[in-house]
Amino acid sequence: MAKPELIARQSRRPSGWLGEIVARVMSFETAPANRIAVEQLAVREGESILEIGCGHGRTLARIAGGPCGFLAGIDPSEVMVRLARRRLRREIEAGRAEVSLATSSALPFPDARFDAALAVHVLYFWTDALPELREIRRVLRPGGRVLLGYRPRDAETLAALPATVYSLRSAEETEALLAQAGLVAIRTTAPALGSSGFVCTEAHRPASGEAAP
Repeated sequence: MAKPELIARQSRRPSGWLGEIVARVMSFETAPANRIAVEQLAVREGESILEIGCGHGRTLARIAGGPCGFLAGIDPSEVMVRLARRRLRREIEAGRAEVSLATSSALPFPDARFDAALAVHVLYFWTDALPELREIRRVLRPGGRVLLGYRPRDAETLAALPATVYSLRSAEETEALLAQAGLVAIRTTAPALGSSGFVCTEAHRPASGEAAP
């Protein structure tokens, strides 16, 4: 069954009272994919991590329970930012985290700020995607990595998600965009997640002295 366009638009940027409801539903619906993406990211001791489209903050809270250093999240939805700040209140007060109202095409961070970046179920909302991917590359340290978690385009996703809101791509198209954005060592894996077709594509900013493609 196709997702109604009104709900699809709220999924992209929850707002108002309906956005509050959608945000809470999303926090449970996306939990398995977020858990797998965090496992795939394999955060190491002291790493600085950025989540793009941090939503309700559950994923950042999961990462905060591990060996990471500084955490940051951005989201274009005031509803989501409020929920994430509430969930991460202790980490924010301790100076270990921050959550910002921002878009992924204009990240409010200096160059080479993060060791890794994560974006789950966000790729669909990037109409072009190159500006966002280049911004991610900019804020990654040399050798840093980004992990995108998403459902690739197939007959099921095309039927379920309205094209007026979602820009669906195959894994091959996603890998090509990452390469265009100047990222390297690109690979896609398909972790088990029921029948959803969820995949993770990881890429790296070239290390110092390593030429971009």
